[in-house]
Parts: sequence; structure tokens; C-alpha cells
Amino acid sequence: MKKVAIPIANKKISEYLCGCSHFAFYDMDTKNTTISKKEVIDFSNADEVRLWIKNNGITDIILHRIKKELIGIFTSEKINLFVGVPMVSAGQIIEAYRCGKLESDKKIITEITN
Repeated sequence: MKKVAIPIANKKISEYLCGCSHFAFYDMDTKNTTISKKEVIDFSNADEVRLWIKNNGITDIILHRIKKELIGIFTSEKINLFVGVPMVSAGQIIEAYRCGKLESDKKIITEITN
């Protein structure tokens, strides 16, 4: 099962995880998108992040930007990260993901990792 999490703010992808109002979850098997209620997640707490991943069955996270400290948590949980995705609607992101056209922005990755 593949399940994608997309942080949402103002009806489009949130710039950062911590700034999101909710998440859109897309299930590749059922092709269903669900919207979470406001989840208060302390992304500075690795155990809480791991529990959130497990409870939601997340395999991929699509982001615009991410704090460098979080990369290690997600990769240790074998989560695929798409970083630098344009700040557009979840529907547009999901369509690009489904079609295999979603790519991380190398410029933003360089900014984050340097």
C-alpha cells in the first residue's frame, strides 16, 4: 500500500510542515483522497513523527520545503520525500504524482542540504 501525505494551508501545499492547517492523504490502491482534521504534531519530536507516520500508513510525503533535521527522521522510516514541489492545490499535486511527473526541485534541495 502506498499512501501520500501532503501538508495543506490556504487550499494549496503548505510551505512548511509546521505551517499546515491539515493534511491531504492520497491512497494509491483505492485512489481515494481524504482530508485530515487539524492534527497537532510536534515535528521536532522524532517519536511523535514516527507514530504519526505509522498511524496514518504514510509511505510518501510531498512538500515544498522541509527543515534539514526532519530529513533523517523520514529517511530512517523509509519515507519517500518529494521536496520543492510548487505551491499549488493538492489535486494538481496528486495528478502529477499519479502520472509519474512529480519531481523534487534540485535548487530547493541544495538550499536545504547546504
